[in-house]
Amino acid sequence: AGNGPSHRVPLDLIAYLTEYSVSMKRAALTQDRIIDAAVGAIAERGVGSLTVAEVAGSCGVSSALVYYHFSTKEKLLRAAAGRLAGARARDRAKAFRSHGLSALDEHWRFIEEGVASRSEQAWHDVVVLSRNDRAVAVEIEKVREPEWRALVQRLPELFLELGSVPPAPVEEVAVAILAFADGVALGLAAGTPREALRSAYDAFWLALIAAGQSAARR
Repeated sequence: AGNGPSHRVPLDLIAYLTEYSVSMKRAALTQDRIIDAAVGAIAERGVGSLTVAEVAGSCGVSSALVYYHFSTKEKLLRAAAGRLAGARARDRAKAFRSHGLSALDEHWRFIEEGVASRSEQAWHDVVVLSRNDRAVAVEIEKVREPEWRALVQRLPELFLELGSVPPAPVEEVAVAILAFADGVALGLAAGTPREALRSAYDAFWLALIAAGQSAARR
């Protein structure tokens, strides 16, 4: 006993692995800060005005460190597009989890808050960018598809809470709702009077509810 091979991990290896783990966590946090700074810059001044130097300055790192993590401005833009899309999808899903009419009011509040914070303007900026950048389009699609599917699953119950049924195949209704909400956000961002857009928003939902009730009676 005691003469067999030792299974102890050398202390210097333990120290190395600990330091490596800390370094990886630090790098991930730095990446998050850089992406958040890029999102903020896009919201403030648009995709076309984004510079690596501005992003680096706003999060207190060097331009070289930004390039170390993302290698090109285009890759940073793609990461920012994914972050924007993910946050937007989570907030919209949260709004639709409310019950009945409260869900519609929460969704309206989500749109207004997105415009006020300029995150909706940033979102539409990256959507335009995605038309010419396939990688950005892929980042957006990674989030948009699950967002659409979640709404498809929620709509039958939501319409039931509203005393109706979906007036068309639920997949088509989900597409219409998402597209209409995007249009309302663009209108608000462009300065269309809030009251006019809120009336249009309410009329849109009333038309869907009425059409569903009519379809259910047939």
